[in-house]
Amino acid sequence: MYFGKQRPKSCKSFDEEGNVLWCGSISKTLAPGFRVGWVAPGKYLEKVKRLKLYNSITSATPQQTAIANFMAEGAYERHLRKLRQTLHSNSLQFARAIGEYFPDNVKMSSPKGGFIFWLELDKGIDSYAVYREAAQQKISIAPGSMFTLQERYSNCMRISYGMPWNDKVDNALKTLGGIVKEMM
Repeated sequence: MYFGKQRPKSCKSFDEEGNVLWCGSISKTLAPGFRVGWVAPGKYLEKVKRLKLYNSITSATPQQTAIANFMAEGAYERHLRKLRQTLHSNSLQFARAIGEYFPDNVKMSSPKGGFIFWLELDKGIDSYAVYREAAQQKISIAPGSMFTLQERYSNCMRISYGMPWNDKVDNALKTLGGIVKEMM
């Protein structure tokens, strides 16, 4: 889900010995409920096939067929182009709102794709407390401590810009910025 003119090279493109396993799915880009994905396992093909057999004998054949046809017709690439444009537009809207509604000292990632912002708040702010307060307002964030087993990122949070931009989202960010300001 890159925003630039061309897709960045994957780690697999530099793999000359077959050590890199490249996995992908349509879960975040098309149909989460279909549970369809793929792997380019390099020299681990036989091990991956065995693991697949041990974990699930069957596959979601109708879903795989539907997705394969969708991809073969070029519809998936058209869908991705539109989705990338939408996500890029959303990221700009979210960045503007976060800059306007949050404290000035908040640091925000500058993603070149995807659908997530990572925010670093003032050291004294516990993002889990922000999460609890935001949840009461029906606003969803992910506190940074969820992404580590160490005692780190307690003042960080992840915000998705994957939903369509509208006044409700703008107001939610305004409310969230207010919660963060109150905790300073």
